[in-house]
Amino acid sequence: MVSHERKAAQVRSFVSDTYLPKLMEGVGLMRLQNVLCDVVLEAGGITFPAHKVILASASSYCKIIFTGNEANAETPEHIQLKDASAKGLRTVLNFIYSNQLDISIDNVQDTLKAAETLLVREAIKLCFTFLEESLEENSCMAVINIVKKHGPEELKQKAMRKLGQHYREILKDDRQLKELDSGTLAEILDRKEIQEYSELELFTFTKTWLLHDSARLKDAEDLLKRIRFPLIPLEDLQQSVQEVPFMKTDASCFKYLQEALSYHSQLYAQPILQSENTSIRSNSERVLVLGGRTTENKVCGDIWIGNEAFSTWEKVGELCKTVYNHCVAVINDFLYVIGGQSLFDPSGKRPSNEVFRFDARSGMWLQVAGMLERRTRFHTEVISDRIVVVGGGSLLGNLTQTVEEYQPKENKWEFTAPFPLAVADHAGTTHKGILYISGGFSSGKASSNLHSYLPRLRRWVLNHNMTFARCDHGMATIGDHIFCLGGRTLNANEDWIHVSEAEYYCPTSDQWTILKSSPFDCSQFSICATQSKILITGGGSLRQMKKEESVFVYDPEARAWTRAGSLPEPLVDHASCSLKLSHLVFSKLQGKEKRH
Repeated sequence: MVSHERKAAQVRSFVSDTYLPKLMEGVGLMRLQNVLCDVVLEAGGITFPAHKVILASASSYCKIIFTGNEANAETPEHIQLKDASAKGLRTVLNFIYSNQLDISIDNVQDTLKAAETLLVREAIKLCFTFLEESLEENSCMAVINIVKKHGPEELKQKAMRKLGQHYREILKDDRQLKELDSGTLAEILDRKEIQEYSELELFTFTKTWLLHDSARLKDAEDLLKRIRFPLIPLEDLQQSVQEVPFMKTDASCFKYLQEALSYHSQLYAQPILQSENTSIRSNSERVLVLGGRTTENKVCGDIWIGNEAFSTWEKVGELCKTVYNHCVAVINDFLYVIGGQSLFDPSGKRPSNEVFRFDARSGMWLQVAGMLERRTRFHTEVISDRIVVVGGGSLLGNLTQTVEEYQPKENKWEFTAPFPLAVADHAGTTHKGILYISGGFSSGKASSNLHSYLPRLRRWVLNHNMTFARCDHGMATIGDHIFCLGGRTLNANEDWIHVSEAEYYCPTSDQWTILKSSPFDCSQFSICATQSKILITGGGSLRQMKKEESVFVYDPEARAWTRAGSLPEPLVDHASCSLKLSHLVFSKLQGKEKRH
């Protein structure tokens, strides 16, 4: 049988390395010489001859113009581009005819605009690539401004991160500062954390920007509402802000100044006169440890601050006086240091009623009204912007059941409903506006009582008792649970022993639950709730008969203890709190300490 199939002829393809470049070179030369050009593009009064077929193949806009009309209809021979500049159109046309886009900081905005007008997507992509690479190389405001106006969202976010990294250099560089557009300057002034610059310096930068061009004064109100004028010291407000012309002539700007002056005129009420403009520019809180007794019962007035992991601590300043068995309270990042003893006296016969306030915005201390009673070994909490102090040791070493409230606005203490029994070395915390006080030393023994204070009724209520009697312990609220940790109690032989068991209380069910966790054998420590964890610093060990410098973190979710680090020295009867601290105040405290 004879097959009629023919073997297919083999076809081989060859590609020239020089053909396409020569083709592009040829049509490019024809454009420059106006050979066979059948359309004219115009931008900024300048015309550019070109070829419809070349433009339609590269530009979606031109393809629609040349092919989108009805059949046999004439296509336009002259196209005027109102939104593009001659400089940008020339660059894009050169790219269409050569596949080479020559971009610089000076022409990228014009080029991008022309490419967007003509819908030349490859040129647009190359412009964005250039802008992204330029962001990596420098913090030039011209690049950031262009990206903010024309870039895709991802590139805009990258520009804002770049701005966040380099705003310090931008603000202190007079040329770059003046290049800012009002929107970018507003974004800088809106930042929650601005390191190194005070509000006065931010005002000065804004003033420089506004006065660079009188046309910018229309933006004064919008920009200056972002300056936290109340945080500028009164003397600087009067000398450096009040005398600026537009602060007097612009009604809104004058209003910002008046609000700041009013804030400074109400010195004691400042903690409750809070708004966005009186809050610290910071997103993070730091834990402070203040005062206490160290080795050989030396009473100290040191202020230590921990890093975010609580592993290292450094001294950042000193209290107004040495003190232990004191309490601290925080109202809107104003820290109050209350009562205690300045000299070591185990009998507790020399307590203090003095109260000192620290402003974390300015780093300044102020002595406010003293308590009506002198107190040591008491407890303090804040309820509805009022400081409540409960019980403690009195002037003659006796225990008291009195309770006082401090109202910042009036700078005044007043007695309220007394605690049900005279008590000291108790612990407390708040939950949903209700104050809870547990345990303590009363009638010669450790107590297991839990009382709650209803501030509106000014009434104390007895709740379900703790499982264990304890004093010199700690109490902290995390979520809807109130934790009681550590402490000590008297055994049958009237000897002090540790209460190592931890338990938590649920206010809604009025029930206690014992925690199955590693025992914590310590008392007279300081406790602070932060980052949804409980931080315990220092304390005294009965077993080893010594003061501790350890820092422990309890994670309620994992129900586990972690040893985070150590204080600079052993400490008991100290206080701790969580506080926002501006970078400038932190630096100021460090500088003050170094001068000592």
